[in-house]
Amino acid sequence: ALTFDDGPAPGATEFILDLLKKYNISATFFMVGKQAEENPDLVAKVRAGNHQLVANHSWDHPNFHEIDAAAQADEVVRNEALLAIPQSPKLFRYPYGNSSCATNTLVHAHGYKIVGWHIDSCDWAYDKSGKIDMKEAMTCGVAPQYQDDYVGHVVAAARARKGGIILMHEIHRNTLKQLEAVITRLLAEGFVFGSVLDPEFQSSLR
Repeated sequence: ALTFDDGPAPGATEFILDLLKKYNISATFFMVGKQAEENPDLVAKVRAGNHQLVANHSWDHPNFHEIDAAAQADEVVRNEALLAIPQSPKLFRYPYGNSSCATNTLVHAHGYKIVGWHIDSCDWAYDKSGKIDMKEAMTCGVAPQYQDDYVGHVVAAARARKGGIILMHEIHRNTLKQLEAVITRLLAEGFVFGSVLDPEFQSSLR
């Protein structure tokens, strides 16, 4: 299951949607409220896409471990008021994956399921030349043979897990530059793309 964080982003969102349409793939877009407020046309385009999902990724992407419970609640509720997510369950992903007990309780009370990931594409760590340094590679779990091979890293991680939820970001160039290659390589390996709402992923929604 492909997931894209930190958008919507002009140019990037449309590019991703076109690729998803080309390969008839569903994905989930975990949107930052501030970005969505600035780009309502892109939110509408995602919703009009081929079975694409819009999800809550906070208002402006703070680290929830560095703000108090009231500020965390505001991040969730303010995003929710803007996006008005209609599906059930609604989907929420913590910025940086940093959860808190208080916000877990809040999002569950608002009808959300919390979505993490099984495969970190590490698009945030690969630089513009397509390489990742040794320190970042160790942090992100990129094997030495893939330190200059973003696509190889994603495919190898998917192969090792026999699939899973893949974390990508609209705002990083390696996702845009290599997304089609990731898709075609995974298809060639025999993988089938689905939605995080599919039965196979229900045990991964918290």
